[in-house]
Amino acid sequence: MEPCMRPPVDYIFPPAVPGEVPYWRLVLRGASQMCFQSNELTGVFFLLAVLAASPISAAYLLVAGIMAPAGRMLLGDRGVALSSGLPGLNPCLIALAIPAYFETGWTNVGMWAVLVVCVAITIMLVRICVAVLPLPTLALPFLIVFWALYALEPSFDGLRLLSFPTTDGATFHPLTAVLLSLGQALFSPAVLSGVLFATGVLLSNWRHGVLAVAGAVIGTVVAYYYRHVDPASADMGLYGFNGVLTAVAVFVVCGGKLRLSILGALIATMLMPAIADFGVQVLSAPFVLTTWLLIGLGWIEDRWFDAAETVAPEPLPSTHPAHATRHAASTRRAHDQ
Repeated sequence: MEPCMRPPVDYIFPPAVPGEVPYWRLVLRGASQMCFQSNELTGVFFLLAVLAASPISAAYLLVAGIMAPAGRMLLGDRGVALSSGLPGLNPCLIALAIPAYFETGWTNVGMWAVLVVCVAITIMLVRICVAVLPLPTLALPFLIVFWALYALEPSFDGLRLLSFPTTDGATFHPLTAVLLSLGQALFSPAVLSGVLFATGVLLSNWRHGVLAVAGAVIGTVVAYYYRHVDPASADMGLYGFNGVLTAVAVFVVCGGKLRLSILGALIATMLMPAIADFGVQVLSAPFVLTTWLLIGLGWIEDRWFDAAETVAPEPLPSTHPAHATRHAASTRRAHDQ
Protein backbone atom coordinates (compact mmCIF):
# COMPACT_ATOMS: atom_id res chain seq x y z
CA MET A 1 0.00 0.00 0.00
CA GLU A 2 1.49 3.33 -1.07
CA PRO A 3 1.84 6.00 1.62
CA CYS A 4 -0.55 8.93 1.42
CA MET A 5 0.89 12.14 0.06
CA ARG A 6 1.37 14.78 2.71
CA PRO A 7 -0.45 18.09 2.27
CA PRO A 8 1.80 20.90 0.96
CA VAL A 9 1.64 22.78 4.26
CA ASP A 10 3.39 19.91 6.07
CA TYR A 11 6.49 20.31 3.90
CA ILE A 12 6.96 23.86 5.17
CA PHE A 13 5.28 23.91 8.59
CA PRO A 14 5.72 20.83 10.80
CA PRO A 15 2.44 19.34 12.10
CA ALA A 16 1.36 20.78 15.45
CA VAL A 17 -0.78 19.18 18.14
CA PRO A 18 -4.06 21.07 18.81
CA GLY A 19 -3.55 23.22 21.87
CA GLU A 20 0.18 23.52 21.21
CA VAL A 21 0.14 25.53 17.99
CA PRO A 22 2.70 28.39 18.07
CA TYR A 23 1.12 31.81 18.25
CA TRP A 24 2.47 33.01 14.92
CA ARG A 25 0.87 30.01 13.25
CA LEU A 26 -2.47 30.90 14.85
CA VAL A 27 -2.18 34.28 13.13
CA LEU A 28 -1.74 32.64 9.72
CA ARG A 29 -4.50 30.12 10.36
CA GLY A 30 -6.80 32.97 11.31
CA ALA A 31 -6.14 34.66 7.98
CA SER A 32 -6.84 31.40 6.12
CA GLN A 33 -10.24 31.15 7.81
CA MET A 34 -11.48 33.95 5.56
CA CYS A 35 -12.21 31.11 3.15
CA PHE A 36 -12.87 28.52 5.87
CA GLN A 37 -9.45 26.88 5.83
CA SER A 38 -7.13 26.10 8.73
CA ASN A 39 -3.83 26.22 6.93
CA GLU A 40 -0.76 28.36 7.53
CA LEU A 41 0.35 28.17 3.91
CA THR A 42 -3.06 29.39 2.78
CA GLY A 43 -2.75 32.23 5.28
CA VAL A 44 0.57 33.26 3.71
CA PHE A 45 -1.00 33.29 0.24
CA PHE A 46 -3.95 35.33 1.50
CA LEU A 47 -1.60 37.84 3.09
CA LEU A 48 0.33 38.12 -0.18
CA ALA A 49 -2.94 38.52 -2.08
CA VAL A 50 -3.92 41.47 0.10
CA LEU A 51 -0.41 42.93 -0.10
CA ALA A 52 -0.54 42.82 -3.90
CA ALA A 53 -3.60 45.07 -3.89
CA SER A 54 -2.97 47.31 -0.87
CA PRO A 55 0.05 47.30 1.49
CA ILE A 56 -1.84 49.17 4.20
CA SER A 57 -4.66 46.62 4.05
CA ALA A 58 -2.06 43.90 4.60
CA ALA A 59 -0.80 45.79 7.65
CA TYR A 60 -4.35 46.11 8.99
CA LEU A 61 -4.82 42.39 8.40
CA LEU A 62 -1.70 41.56 10.40
CA VAL A 63 -2.88 43.69 13.32
CA ALA A 64 -6.23 41.91 13.40
CA GLY A 65 -4.60 38.51 12.99
CA ILE A 66 -2.32 39.17 15.95
CA MET A 67 -5.10 40.53 18.15
CA ALA A 68 -7.67 37.80 17.49
CA PRO A 69 -6.05 34.81 19.26
CA ALA A 70 -4.98 36.97 22.21
CA GLY A 71 -8.48 38.36 22.59
CA ARG A 72 -10.06 34.92 22.61
CA MET A 73 -7.50 33.69 25.11
CA LEU A 74 -8.37 36.59 27.41
CA LEU A 75 -12.01 35.53 27.12
CA GLY A 76 -11.04 32.06 28.27
CA ASP A 77 -11.14 30.20 24.96
CA ARG A 78 -8.77 27.29 24.46
CA GLY A 79 -8.68 24.02 22.56
CA VAL A 80 -9.56 23.04 19.03
CA ALA A 81 -11.52 26.16 18.05
CA LEU A 82 -8.60 28.40 18.96
CA SER A 83 -6.05 26.09 17.34
CA SER A 84 -8.01 26.05 14.09
CA GLY A 85 -7.63 29.80 13.69
CA LEU A 86 -11.40 30.28 13.52
CA PRO A 87 -11.35 33.26 15.95
CA GLY A 88 -9.48 35.19 13.26
CA LEU A 89 -12.27 35.09 10.66
CA ASN A 90 -14.37 38.10 11.67
CA PRO A 91 -11.53 40.31 13.00
CA CYS A 92 -9.61 39.82 9.75
CA LEU A 93 -12.68 40.70 7.69
CA ILE A 94 -13.32 43.95 9.55
CA ALA A 95 -9.63 44.82 9.25
CA LEU A 96 -9.79 44.49 5.47
CA ALA A 97 -13.13 46.25 5.10
CA ILE A 98 -11.99 49.44 6.86
CA PRO A 99 -9.34 50.49 4.30
CA ALA A 100 -11.59 49.24 1.48
CA TYR A 101 -14.34 51.75 2.38
CA PHE A 102 -12.71 54.47 4.49
CA GLU A 103 -9.78 56.81 3.98
CA THR A 104 -6.73 55.44 5.77
CA GLY A 105 -3.02 56.18 5.82
CA TRP A 106 0.18 55.06 7.45
CA THR A 107 0.26 58.22 9.56
CA ASN A 108 -3.49 58.38 10.20
CA VAL A 109 -3.38 57.55 13.91
CA GLY A 110 -7.13 57.94 14.28
CA MET A 111 -7.88 55.16 11.81
CA TRP A 112 -5.35 52.86 13.45
CA ALA A 113 -7.26 53.45 16.68
CA VAL A 114 -10.54 52.73 14.88
CA LEU A 115 -9.04 49.48 13.65
CA VAL A 116 -8.01 48.35 17.13
CA VAL A 117 -11.39 49.26 18.64
CA CYS A 118 -13.35 47.56 15.86
CA VAL A 119 -11.27 44.39 16.09
CA ALA A 120 -11.71 44.28 19.87
CA ILE A 121 -15.49 44.75 19.58
CA THR A 122 -15.66 42.09 16.88
CA ILE A 123 -13.81 39.59 19.07
CA MET A 124 -16.28 40.11 21.90
CA LEU A 125 -19.26 40.04 19.55
CA VAL A 126 -18.14 36.71 18.12
CA ARG A 127 -18.14 35.25 21.62
CA ILE A 128 -21.69 36.55 22.22
CA CYS A 129 -23.01 35.28 18.88
CA VAL A 130 -21.53 31.83 19.45
CA ALA A 131 -23.28 31.64 22.82
CA VAL A 132 -26.64 32.93 21.58
CA LEU A 133 -27.17 31.86 17.98
CA PRO A 134 -28.37 28.35 17.09
CA LEU A 135 -26.61 28.71 13.73
CA PRO A 136 -22.95 29.19 12.77
CA THR A 137 -21.98 32.83 13.26
CA LEU A 138 -20.06 32.92 9.96
CA ALA A 139 -19.43 36.61 9.16
CA LEU A 140 -22.33 38.08 11.14
CA PRO A 141 -20.19 39.86 13.80
CA PHE A 142 -18.16 41.51 11.06
CA LEU A 143 -21.33 42.72 9.34
CA ILE A 144 -22.76 44.17 12.54
CA VAL A 145 -19.57 46.07 13.38
CA PHE A 146 -19.09 47.39 9.86
CA TRP A 147 -22.70 48.51 9.46
CA ALA A 148 -22.48 50.33 12.80
CA LEU A 149 -19.21 52.01 11.77
CA TYR A 150 -20.69 53.00 8.42
CA ALA A 151 -23.74 54.50 10.13
CA LEU A 152 -21.52 56.50 12.51
CA GLU A 153 -19.42 58.00 9.71
CA PRO A 154 -21.41 61.27 9.41
CA SER A 155 -21.02 61.89 13.16
CA PHE A 156 -17.23 61.59 13.33
CA ASP A 157 -14.82 63.88 11.51
CA GLY A 158 -12.09 61.26 11.58
CA LEU A 159 -14.16 58.83 9.54
CA ARG A 160 -14.26 59.67 5.84
CA LEU A 161 -15.68 57.38 3.21
CA LEU A 162 -13.70 56.74 0.06
CA SER A 163 -15.17 58.16 -3.13
CA PHE A 164 -15.50 55.58 -5.87
CA PRO A 165 -15.47 56.67 -9.51
CA THR A 166 -18.66 56.15 -11.46
CA THR A 167 -18.56 54.16 -14.67
CA ASP A 168 -20.92 54.49 -17.61
CA GLY A 169 -21.12 51.06 -19.14
CA ALA A 170 -18.28 48.60 -19.35
CA THR A 171 -16.93 45.96 -21.65
CA PHE A 172 -17.34 42.58 -20.04
CA HIS A 173 -14.08 40.67 -19.57
CA PRO A 174 -15.09 37.23 -18.24
CA LEU A 175 -11.66 35.97 -17.14
CA THR A 176 -10.76 39.24 -15.43
CA ALA A 177 -14.17 39.35 -13.75
CA VAL A 178 -13.74 35.84 -12.34
CA LEU A 179 -10.24 36.59 -11.03
CA LEU A 180 -11.40 39.85 -9.49
CA SER A 181 -14.30 38.01 -7.85
CA LEU A 182 -11.76 35.74 -6.17
CA GLY A 183 -9.69 38.72 -5.06
CA GLN A 184 -12.75 40.56 -3.76
CA ALA A 185 -13.26 37.76 -1.24
CA LEU A 186 -10.34 39.49 0.52
CA PHE A 187 -11.42 43.03 -0.44
CA SER A 188 -8.52 43.00 -2.90
CA PRO A 189 -9.64 43.99 -6.42
CA ALA A 190 -6.57 42.87 -8.35
CA VAL A 191 -6.02 40.03 -10.80
CA LEU A 192 -2.88 38.90 -8.99
CA SER A 193 -4.81 38.87 -5.73
CA GLY A 194 -7.40 36.57 -7.27
CA VAL A 195 -4.71 34.19 -8.53
CA LEU A 196 -3.00 34.11 -5.12
CA PHE A 197 -6.31 33.58 -3.34
CA ALA A 198 -7.29 30.65 -5.56
CA THR A 199 -3.81 29.13 -5.22
CA GLY A 200 -3.95 29.40 -1.45
CA VAL A 201 -7.28 27.61 -1.26
CA LEU A 202 -6.18 24.91 -3.72
CA LEU A 203 -3.07 24.20 -1.65
CA SER A 204 -5.25 23.65 1.40
CA ASN A 205 -8.06 21.63 -0.18
CA TRP A 206 -8.35 21.08 -3.91
CA ARG A 207 -12.11 20.56 -3.70
CA HIS A 208 -12.55 23.89 -1.93
CA GLY A 209 -10.33 25.51 -4.54
CA VAL A 210 -12.42 24.17 -7.40
CA LEU A 211 -15.60 25.31 -5.64
CA ALA A 212 -14.16 28.79 -5.08
CA VAL A 213 -13.43 29.17 -8.79
CA ALA A 214 -16.83 27.69 -9.69
CA GLY A 215 -18.52 30.12 -7.30
CA ALA A 216 -16.69 33.03 -8.95
CA VAL A 217 -17.81 31.87 -12.39
CA ILE A 218 -21.42 31.39 -11.27
CA GLY A 219 -21.55 34.72 -9.47
CA THR A 220 -20.02 36.58 -12.39
CA VAL A 221 -22.27 35.05 -15.05
CA VAL A 222 -25.47 35.38 -13.03
CA ALA A 223 -24.69 38.97 -12.07
CA TYR A 224 -23.75 40.04 -15.57
CA TYR A 225 -27.00 38.76 -17.04
CA TYR A 226 -29.06 40.08 -14.14
CA ARG A 227 -30.93 42.98 -15.69
CA HIS A 228 -30.81 45.27 -12.68
CA VAL A 229 -27.10 45.23 -11.78
CA ASP A 230 -24.32 47.56 -12.84
CA PRO A 231 -22.25 45.79 -15.53
CA ALA A 232 -19.10 47.54 -14.33
CA SER A 233 -19.63 46.24 -10.80
CA ALA A 234 -20.05 42.72 -12.13
CA ASP A 235 -16.86 43.15 -14.13
CA MET A 236 -15.02 44.29 -10.98
CA GLY A 237 -15.99 41.15 -9.08
CA LEU A 238 -18.30 42.95 -6.68
CA TYR A 239 -21.05 40.41 -7.30
CA GLY A 240 -19.02 37.27 -7.84
CA PHE A 241 -17.22 37.16 -4.49
CA ASN A 242 -20.36 36.16 -2.58
CA GLY A 243 -20.60 33.16 -4.88
CA VAL A 244 -17.03 32.26 -3.94
CA LEU A 245 -17.63 32.41 -0.20
CA THR A 246 -21.01 30.70 -0.33
CA ALA A 247 -19.85 27.79 -2.48
CA VAL A 248 -17.06 26.93 -0.05
CA ALA A 249 -19.00 27.68 3.15
CA VAL A 250 -22.00 25.56 2.14
CA PHE A 251 -19.73 22.68 1.19
CA VAL A 252 -18.03 22.88 4.60
CA VAL A 253 -21.11 23.19 6.82
CA CYS A 254 -23.71 21.26 4.80
CA GLY A 255 -22.06 17.88 4.55
CA GLY A 256 -19.89 18.34 1.47
CA LYS A 257 -22.71 18.42 -1.08
CA LEU A 258 -21.69 19.76 -4.48
CA ARG A 259 -25.26 20.47 -5.58
CA LEU A 260 -25.90 22.57 -2.46
CA SER A 261 -22.72 24.56 -3.07
CA ILE A 262 -23.77 25.39 -6.61
CA LEU A 263 -27.29 26.28 -5.46
CA GLY A 264 -25.86 28.46 -2.71
CA ALA A 265 -23.67 30.40 -5.13
CA LEU A 266 -26.69 31.06 -7.34
CA ILE A 267 -28.92 32.21 -4.47
CA ALA A 268 -26.26 34.41 -2.88
CA THR A 269 -25.63 36.27 -6.12
CA MET A 270 -29.33 36.86 -6.72
CA LEU A 271 -29.77 38.13 -3.16
CA MET A 272 -27.31 40.99 -3.58
CA PRO A 273 -29.69 43.51 -5.22
CA ALA A 274 -32.40 42.61 -2.71
CA ILE A 275 -30.13 43.33 0.27
CA ALA A 276 -28.92 46.57 -1.30
CA ASP A 277 -32.53 47.76 -1.37
CA PHE A 278 -32.43 47.91 2.45
CA GLY A 279 -29.93 50.76 2.23
CA VAL A 280 -26.94 48.93 3.71
CA GLN A 281 -23.63 47.90 2.24
CA VAL A 282 -24.12 44.37 0.95
CA LEU A 283 -20.65 43.02 1.79
CA SER A 284 -20.91 39.30 2.62
CA ALA A 285 -24.51 39.37 3.87
CA PRO A 286 -25.80 37.23 0.96
CA PHE A 287 -23.31 34.51 1.79
CA VAL A 288 -24.37 34.48 5.45
CA LEU A 289 -28.11 34.45 4.72
CA THR A 290 -27.81 31.83 2.00
CA THR A 291 -25.75 29.50 4.17
CA TRP A 292 -28.26 29.84 7.00
CA LEU A 293 -31.11 29.21 4.55
CA LEU A 294 -29.58 25.95 3.35
CA ILE A 295 -28.81 24.85 6.91
CA GLY A 296 -32.43 25.56 7.83
CA LEU A 297 -33.73 23.63 4.84
CA GLY A 298 -31.50 20.72 5.82
CA TRP A 299 -32.98 20.78 9.33
CA ILE A 300 -36.52 20.79 7.90
CA GLU A 301 -35.63 17.93 5.57
CA ASP A 302 -34.20 15.82 8.40
CA ARG A 303 -37.15 16.55 10.68
CA TRP A 304 -40.12 16.24 8.33
CA PHE A 305 -38.97 14.87 4.98
CA ASP A 306 -36.49 12.16 5.97
CA ALA A 307 -37.17 9.20 3.68
CA ALA A 308 -35.94 6.77 6.33
CA GLU A 309 -38.90 7.65 8.55
CA THR A 310 -41.58 7.16 5.91
CA VAL A 311 -43.75 4.05 5.97
CA ALA A 312 -42.23 1.22 3.97
CA PRO A 313 -44.23 0.43 0.83
CA GLU A 314 -46.09 -2.83 0.46
CA PRO A 315 -43.91 -5.57 -1.05
CA LEU A 316 -44.37 -6.03 -4.76
CA PRO A 317 -45.99 -9.22 -6.03
CA SER A 318 -43.66 -12.08 -6.83
CA THR A 319 -42.29 -12.07 -10.35
CA HIS A 320 -41.87 -15.85 -10.43
CA PRO A 321 -44.13 -17.77 -12.84
CA ALA A 322 -47.30 -19.21 -11.31
CA HIS A 323 -46.19 -22.83 -11.75
CA ALA A 324 -42.93 -22.10 -9.96
CA THR A 325 -44.81 -20.47 -7.09
CA ARG A 326 -47.16 -23.46 -6.81
CA HIS A 327 -44.21 -25.85 -6.87
CA ALA A 328 -42.48 -23.94 -4.08
CA ALA A 329 -45.66 -23.96 -1.99
CA SER A 330 -46.08 -27.72 -2.49
CA THR A 331 -42.49 -28.29 -1.47
CA ARG A 332 -42.95 -26.26 1.73
CA ARG A 333 -46.14 -28.21 2.63
CA ALA A 334 -44.41 -31.53 2.06
CA HIS A 335 -41.53 -30.43 4.24
CA ASP A 336 -43.90 -29.29 7.00
CA GLN A 337 -45.64 -32.66 6.99
